[in-house]
Amino acid sequence: MANKLNYYELLELYPAATQEEIDGAFRMMLYKYHPDHNPDRPDWAHERTSEVVEAYNILSNPLKRKIYNFIIFASLKQSPAERKFGIFQGNDKKKFEEACVIFKEGVAAFDNNKNTALLKMQQACAVYKLSEGYYNTGVIYTVTNKLLDAKKAFEEAVRLEPENQHYKRVVDRLMELMREIDRARKAQ
Repeated sequence: MANKLNYYELLELYPAATQEEIDGAFRMMLYKYHPDHNPDRPDWAHERTSEVVEAYNILSNPLKRKIYNFIIFASLKQSPAERKFGIFQGNDKKKFEEACVIFKEGVAAFDNNKNTALLKMQQACAVYKLSEGYYNTGVIYTVTNKLLDAKKAFEEAVRLEPENQHYKRVVDRLMELMREIDRARKAQ
């Protein structure tokens, strides 16, 4: 999701859009990007039409939309925060720098291969306990629909960096999302 087009932007909607607004925007964008209306760029039109259909499928389903909104809220961290090391912490600094390299490899792999990205984040955290690494691990688990694992990863990020209010809000929102999913499953 790091470089992926935002579905709300694609359909030219606000995140608070109603179902009627989503339906109307879908029809309008489908018409705008349909290959029949763009005969000079059929490949581009087909790709954009597919993106519009994918966006509509996510945003028109209330549960999928909640998950998508959570993923937007808990977006991937692109790099770890700088750390200061004292004169006697040379080994920690080396581990941190090594973990940062692995972390960035994981971020680069995120769009193409979630498993590789997850392994890189876990490897970076094994080298040096990066709260951003655990946070990104939680994001990847969420995207791959492993919410219990995501919860554990986000909680570890909070444990490592308790003053980070965003991490705490992410855990709260994830718990709310898990309750919503549980209610939806019970209603079926």
